[in-house]
Amino acid sequence: MSLNKQMLIFITSVLLIVLLGTFTLNFIQTKSYLEKQLESHAQDTATSLGLSLSSVANPDDPSSMNTMINAVFDRGDYSSISLTDMDDKVIYHRSNSIKIEGIPSWFISLIDIEAPTAQALIQTGWIPIGKLSVQSNPDLAYVKLWHNSEALSAWFLFALLLTASLAFYAIRIMLSPLKAMKKQAEAIVKKQYLLQKNLPRTTEFKQVVSAMNTMVHKMKGVFDRDAKMAEKLQKMAYQDTVTGLSNRVHFEMSLEPLLDNNSDAMPGLMAILRVHNLKEINDQYGYMIGDQFMKLLAKKFIKNIDQPLCIAARLNGTELIVTVPNINSEQLINALKPVLEELNSLSDTLNIASNLPQINIGLVDYIPGEKRGFLMAKLDLAINKAQKYSLNSIYYEATETQNNLNNNWLDTVKNALEQKQFVLFQQSSFLNNHDCYAKELLVRLQTEEGQIQSAGYFFPAILKLNKEAELDTLVLEMAIDYLERMSSLSNIKIDINLNPSLFKNPQFIPYLKDRTRNIKPEQLAFEVTEQTLTLNEALCTPVITDLKAMGIQFGIDNFGSHFTNMAYVQKIRPDYIKLDAAFSHAIEKDEQTRSYVSSLIDMCQSLDIDIIACSVETAAQQQAFNDLGIKIYQGYLYGAPKPLESNLNP
Repeated sequence: MSLNKQMLIFITSVLLIVLLGTFTLNFIQTKSYLEKQLESHAQDTATSLGLSLSSVANPDDPSSMNTMINAVFDRGDYSSISLTDMDDKVIYHRSNSIKIEGIPSWFISLIDIEAPTAQALIQTGWIPIGKLSVQSNPDLAYVKLWHNSEALSAWFLFALLLTASLAFYAIRIMLSPLKAMKKQAEAIVKKQYLLQKNLPRTTEFKQVVSAMNTMVHKMKGVFDRDAKMAEKLQKMAYQDTVTGLSNRVHFEMSLEPLLDNNSDAMPGLMAILRVHNLKEINDQYGYMIGDQFMKLLAKKFIKNIDQPLCIAARLNGTELIVTVPNINSEQLINALKPVLEELNSLSDTLNIASNLPQINIGLVDYIPGEKRGFLMAKLDLAINKAQKYSLNSIYYEATETQNNLNNNWLDTVKNALEQKQFVLFQQSSFLNNHDCYAKELLVRLQTEEGQIQSAGYFFPAILKLNKEAELDTLVLEMAIDYLERMSSLSNIKIDINLNPSLFKNPQFIPYLKDRTRNIKPEQLAFEVTEQTLTLNEALCTPVITDLKAMGIQFGIDNFGSHFTNMAYVQKIRPDYIKLDAAFSHAIEKDEQTRSYVSSLIDMCQSLDIDIIACSVETAAQQQAFNDLGIKIYQGYLYGAPKPLESNLNP
């Protein structure tokens, strides 16, 4: 029972006791007063009538006395008047039965008002000749007591209802801070940091709310500390302090998943920019100017490329490097030409000689499956050829591996989408005890010849055709069909990675609500990459809120590899995060990576967010993650992706 109901019952009970006590006391006093009035009335009549009868008393002729008694009895309200001689022999007697209309009989029988009998002595001279007995009629007393009880009961009932109503609203007002306290307590359980700005006026409530606010402040402080520590360790481990780009360690970590032949990474281009005379700039103008030159150059370098999926880094003091998926050489060369053209304006900005900035840019293709050493050697060859060609120039080392999206390939992918020639593969994540945590769905293109192509081959064409939303809808339809067929297996949960296009579609949530009526919401989870989420946070947040309201889980993929403010994690509150695959390649040997991953784990665990280590390929990698506290793994250590329909096992 709620506290306000308990308090209301208590107040009503106390008031009822007070009213009943008051009613009873008033009733008894009124009854006693009426009985005394009846006694006084009878005694007054007996005395006055006795004196009158004594003046005409004649035992031999009682007619005169009878007449006087009749006169008094008829005009008064008496129950009986009796005249007896000294031997108690009745000389004359008049009586009247009790007949009360409009009063319940139970009230008359329950109350039983006593009407005392008053007596007077009748005498002639000094000689007593008889006795007069008078008893008042209690009719009026019953009527008066009944009406008085009715009026008092009505008033008490009105007072009880009025007081109970006022008490109800007063209690609601007084206890209203409890609702806010309950909401705050529930938020604390969910690891949300809700503060009550308006403190209650009640001293006790105010003390409790202040204590809860203090606790929330401390909890939020713990998360903020963990988030800031994670950001600090990330910058220390992976960020170049001058340019703000990734350092060489982070670049090599991030490059591994792009070159992984088993991944769905898309081919693209890699560009390296080399400054030939940074030492001269430092010697003539100081290291601060040299650092400022590299900082501004890096800013122009990245700004002109303007590709959200690119990975940019400073390899060493004089070289900047960038990988750009799904782009052709003409696009990238046109994007980098302004960097060369703006060298003079950069010189003017720093007030240095215009002939000092001397740079070259080399470009090469890359595809998944290439070795990092071989790719870096190609880059070095390209930048040397650019330098031999001329200063401040771009050289592209063309190869047969360039990803050219010709019309035939675009038509092939478009036709495959129309004919629904896509199939679903799965790669499950597992708990320490080898129980399946979830199945991540991977979409594959099945050609007319029966070949299976990964997303890295066909997704550039999907992007070129602007068919991301259509592909996602197709994947979602196939996934829901699968869950409906496997409805008897309640332990199945599948993850679907979404593209930003679906978040822009206002019909996505209504469609999803209608389409998922026949499945359990907890069997479905959606995830987006960290980069997608941070770049489209305002667009994604309402959709994520709707998904959670439907009972569908939400996760963040490729988590932790991008330089961002980690505070967004507390705001979004994903159900799980998948660490970027780059960490798996460095977790065993690089202590800074271990420290950074450990800080991410602390931050996520403080919010009860599940953490999944991805691209785990060896037992040593799994053990390294396990030592840091991660209990869920995904990768080739547990098996390669396989068709979703191949069997019912994970």
